[in-house]
Amino acid sequence: MDGSKTKRASRRWFDRRADGYERGLDSGWLARMQREALGALELKPDDRFLDVGCGPGATVRQTASLVDLGIGVDLAPRMIARAAALAGNGARFCVADSERLPFGSGTFSALLCSTSFHHYPDPQQAVREMARVIRPGGRLVLADACADAWGARVADLFLRRLEPGHVRLYGSAELAGFLQGAGLGRIRFRTLSSGGYAIAHAIRPA
Repeated sequence: MDGSKTKRASRRWFDRRADGYERGLDSGWLARMQREALGALELKPDDRFLDVGCGPGATVRQTASLVDLGIGVDLAPRMIARAAALAGNGARFCVADSERLPFGSGTFSALLCSTSFHHYPDPQQAVREMARVIRPGGRLVLADACADAWGARVADLFLRRLEPGHVRLYGSAELAGFLQGAGLGRIRFRTLSSGGYAIAHAIRPA
């Protein structure tokens, strides 16, 4: 499946799930992983924060009053509509492709991409775009299910067949390679769920 077909499939899949996404069978696990990923970002009051692949926007809603700016982007229009409907003052959302983020270079000081990276057809380009829109010295946290764990590799095989828009899960070495390929440094990893979920923290060099 080429990139454009993958994105269309992913958009349709998540548009259908938008209204019930935060009540799904795996919603508790997802919320816990996202909280851990967000904690790794160590947001500060003067941060300009971007959540890439934000879904219905829970993380942006939680942090909007804690940072200078909070924006969430997602490929699925109904996810963004749901996020906007749930949002209070300060949280902003827009439909955007992770490979072509609609922001100027250095716009943000902190960026999160959690549990959506396995849907991106061109992962290296997506990370380059994330690196581009954070300022020198800015932080990026990339978190997703990780193919280091045997169980995750088995799940990946099934998801490639059963979940529209699923591309693949990556091992920690591959994730580090994407971050290094985008010019990011000071990369560190933490794993959860017996190694089945990885949280990578990186800095854009000054």
